[in-house]
Amino acid sequence: IFEIGPVEPRFSEWLVFEGLSVDEKGEQHYLDATISYKMAVLKCIKYLSQFGYSEEQVYLLLSACPCEGRISGIVDVPNAVCTLAIPMSIFDRDVRPPTENVLEYLANGIRRVERDCCISIEGGAIPVDSRLEDWQV
Repeated sequence: IFEIGPVEPRFSEWLVFEGLSVDEKGEQHYLDATISYKMAVLKCIKYLSQFGYSEEQVYLLLSACPCEGRISGIVDVPNAVCTLAIPMSIFDRDVRPPTENVLEYLANGIRRVERDCCISIEGGAIPVDSRLEDWQV
């Protein structure tokens, strides 16, 4: 048992990772925030391991640092979106994405999210979930 201090830490700069409800195999999970948060954490681990940390060290860091996990969107059917925000002041080096050689950096695994990735040819989002196979759009 512990008592929380009277003043909470105030951080001004955050590094934010976003995850969708699509797992590592590319399988869509209908509005599954657990998968979304897991994907945000995995992206964070992959990104921070490029700065000299092992994946295990990043995992331990995430379990102890004052990070913020949020469900950021559940209205974009079939996707649930979760974000993981980490204060940048906890690092002893600059972990921000570089502003130069952006294309090279994107080639190393940091990708731009394509927009409208769940729009069907009819113009509406089609949920991909085995529980909804009999559901008509």
